[in-house]
Amino acid sequence: MTQAPTPYRIKANWLETCNCDPGCNCNFGGFPDHGSCEALIGLQIEEGNFGDVDLSGVKAVLAIMWPKAIHEGNGTAAIFIDDSASEQQVQGLATILTGQVGGMPWEILAATLTSLDGPVLKHIHMDVNGTNSGFSIEGILEAKMVPLKNPVTGEENEVHIVFPNGGLIWNDGDNATTSTMKVDYGAVKFDHTGMSGIFAPVEWTNQK
Repeated sequence: MTQAPTPYRIKANWLETCNCDPGCNCNFGGFPDHGSCEALIGLQIEEGNFGDVDLSGVKAVLAIMWPKAIHEGNGTAAIFIDDSASEQQVQGLATILTGQVGGMPWEILAATLTSLDGPVLKHIHMDVNGTNSGFSIEGILEAKMVPLKNPVTGEENEVHIVFPNGGLIWNDGDNATTSTMKVDYGAVKFDHTGMSGIFAPVEWTNQK
């Protein structure tokens, strides 16, 4: 008999920055605005567990490059987990993010990668504040979102993308742009400013 995968549930804040124009065409047409997809993702777990392991408070960052659209694969990625996490927390979260125990979106996203480094333990500075959120790892990467602004009035422009029937990763994304988005880690290297940022609450599980 095949052993059932370890059950998990996660409630977290998703800090997404990528090289698409604000809004990210991948959410609409499935293809990136500029040919490739290059992304820095921050994840702050508010509540969660992997089996009996409590994941609450754990922080992670993913640095990913796909040469074309995500679904066309051949991605290169690095997973960073904050060095304050316990060995059990690191193992549990890494198992989830690499798709080994199923559940959306990771069973699909992990399958699009051909190269994966990590989990790499580093101190992650993360500021979770809606479309003013950001995160950094000293000497490796930095991402900072800023709110969209009305070009006429200069006032903040709140724009949401909503998937009424549920999205692959999140259901309601609050759109921003990036003031900083850069990484230099092995094969993952890019620098983008003024591109897409999305802040979203997420809930994932591999349970029905």
